[in-house]
Amino acid sequence: MQRIKLDVFQSLFDKNLTGKEIDFLIVLSFYQDKRGVVQGMHYRKMMAEAGMSAQSFYDCMRSLEEKGVVRAVGVHNDYDITLVGNDFTIYNDEDYKQGRVKYLSTNCRLFRDCNFRRLKPKQKLLVMALYQIQSAGAPNGVQSYRIGREKFYQKYTRLLDVSCRTLQKYLKMLKLYFSIGLKDGIYYFTMRKNFLKRAETSRTEKEIAMAQILEAACRRNKVKDPDPKEQKEILQTLSYREKDLLKYFVDVSTVIRQMIGIINAAVLNPRKWKRRLKSSLFTKLFNEAIA
Repeated sequence: MQRIKLDVFQSLFDKNLTGKEIDFLIVLSFYQDKRGVVQGMHYRKMMAEAGMSAQSFYDCMRSLEEKGVVRAVGVHNDYDITLVGNDFTIYNDEDYKQGRVKYLSTNCRLFRDCNFRRLKPKQKLLVMALYQIQSAGAPNGVQSYRIGREKFYQKYTRLLDVSCRTLQKYLKMLKLYFSIGLKDGIYYFTMRKNFLKRAETSRTEKEIAMAQILEAACRRNKVKDPDPKEQKEILQTLSYREKDLLKYFVDVSTVIRQMIGIINAAVLNPRKWKRRLKSSLFTKLFNEAIA
């Protein structure tokens, strides 16, 4: 669910976030489920995705907790991290069709751009704010964001708590991502198409979120190099049964643990257990968990 609810995003302007903290939140949005929860976020994944050190991972997580932006629970060597307020389970298909769900989509190339990562915190927020306005109502969106010059300076100097001079400097930076026109006292911001395109991936947002859940469950149960066929079938089950998974708060890690225990029922020494996946048994245990 690569989305951040509009009210959650707007609240970030008052949190005095660092650039790394913004990157941290964006990466979380890549892997969260519809509840806004990322199960099993490991520091190595954040290092790879956000280009931050292990220490930065822990510093960002603790700081964001203190600011009330995330909640984190340590499990073994990873964390279940919730982006506070980013729960989409309350919406149905009709809500989306009627445009009642306001959010910022992070499933685009903009948020994978190395130059975006180098921007200052308030520059990042400004780019995100302008992008959100233009991408609202996707896939069609709006052609350009039009705003009076004076209103632009009034709105964003207040929102970002910067001077007009600083905002003028930000305009130069914005040209990397937007075509900017000024006519009759009105600014026209049009995001460059390359950054609006969806991020290149062979998986859907749901599949990415389910893969994150299964990856965490396997790591927590020491399942290394799972059989690709069994793994694929379990991911299909999770994607198909997503509503049940979230509605009944099924702990996939617990289901995997039960599955391994049954597979090795005749082996007394846990050190000799074969830690592997078996999709048919997983589905059976999953059904029992929601019964």
